[in-house]
Amino acid sequence: MKVEEVIAKLTADFPIATRAKLRHQDTPTAWAQWFILPVPGYVEASSYGPVPKREIEWIELDPVEVWHIGRLVPPKHIDHTPAIFQQLQCHGVAMEIIDGRIRIAL
Repeated sequence: MKVEEVIAKLTADFPIATRAKLRHQDTPTAWAQWFILPVPGYVEASSYGPVPKREIEWIELDPVEVWHIGRLVPPKHIDHTPAIFQQLQCHGVAMEIIDGRIRIAL
């Protein structure tokens, strides 16, 4: 399974946000709520795309899901890091954890 296919599966299985660092930009994109593969060789998210895979330097996953319950109740944080880490290792995807986020080079 290709790296981008693994990321698409993880974002479908877990309600996590993603962002990407495009090669021609200095800063990463905004956090996206969905990530798909519209056609072979391209990736797309709610904050960018579709862009060719070759234009992406890395993709970052925020493994912490935040549930906003109400105005007077603090949000609930659910950390999916162990499950995501296990899935990435199972598929042989190289990754690193930076500031609590999982970064995957493409």
